[in-house]
Amino acid sequence: MYFMIHRVLVVVVGVLLLIAGITDIRKRQVSRRFLILLTLVCIVAVLVRGSFAVMDAAGGMAIGLCVIGISMISREQIGRGDGIVIAVIGLVLGFRRCLAAVSVASLVMCAAAIVVLLFKKGNRRTQLAFLPALFVGYVLCGAGG
Repeated sequence: MYFMIHRVLVVVVGVLLLIAGITDIRKRQVSRRFLILLTLVCIVAVLVRGSFAVMDAAGGMAIGLCVIGISMISREQIGRGDGIVIAVIGLVLGFRRCLAAVSVASLVMCAAAIVVLLFKKGNRRTQLAFLPALFVGYVLCGAGG
């Protein structure tokens, strides 16, 4: 029973990430209300899954906290909201799957940047939305694994 509830919550997190990605493309920001909702769903998902190691959840969250730190150091070259989303989904994914999802998202962003540059739709200073790529990484590495 708890396994089914956990799987449903993992799907809900994926849907919320999809919505966040669309919002990130359109508005270049994600609202605090949305981040609170995503946080609550992720916390419930962790609590429902009883066999989940606390250290694994902390490791997944640490990846997002590192991104938040990099965001502060780089003066928001990397969005702080992206780091918050990574930290929150890191709770559900754990360290290894969160790291894999962020790695896949980074590869997707590299490919997107190459396409933007090749078709001359931007330059090296063009900012791209990261949350759609994070959704792809979540689906490939997080929800499926």
